[in-house]
Amino acid sequence: MGIIRKILPLAMSLLLVAAGCSKVDDIKINSCKIESFSPKGLRAANAVLAIEVDNPVFAFRISDIEGVIKYKGEDFATFIADGLSVDRKSVKVYELPCEASLAEGVSFLNFLSAAGRMSLKGFTTDIKAKVKMKNGLGKTLEFKDLKLDELSSGKSGDSGQKTEI
Repeated sequence: MGIIRKILPLAMSLLLVAAGCSKVDDIKINSCKIESFSPKGLRAANAVLAIEVDNPVFAFRISDIEGVIKYKGEDFATFIADGLSVDRKSVKVYELPCEASLAEGVSFLNFLSAAGRMSLKGFTTDIKAKVKMKNGLGKTLEFKDLKLDELSSGKSGDSGQKTEI
């Protein structure tokens, strides 16, 4: 009987944690837009992204963000950002300052040509970031081949679904 009293609270705690973790799949990035952009020479720039996050669960912090932007499968630019804290149970737009550099083999003229098209069609990104909850638990997430035109319009895939974390 004594062992049941010890195991039952642990089992109940594990069930509650498992039930709460299933809601993590409900976190979504609704949109991502460039709010400001300032060149740093001919091969780099600073930018501020406006990212709308729909977070129905607990607060968390995203840090050590890095990634590659590709155009038609070829590396176009790399980027880094420090991170941001996401409020619990909220739908909110967060500003994320970041730095980007053109990839080797991509010239400033290539960048101007791409910018002149005013379309993100053909651009994808790979992103890696650390996500940490307030209790210290966390993990590194990686996303591959996210379509920038769909992300900027708030769509993911042909179904019109939001991008899920």
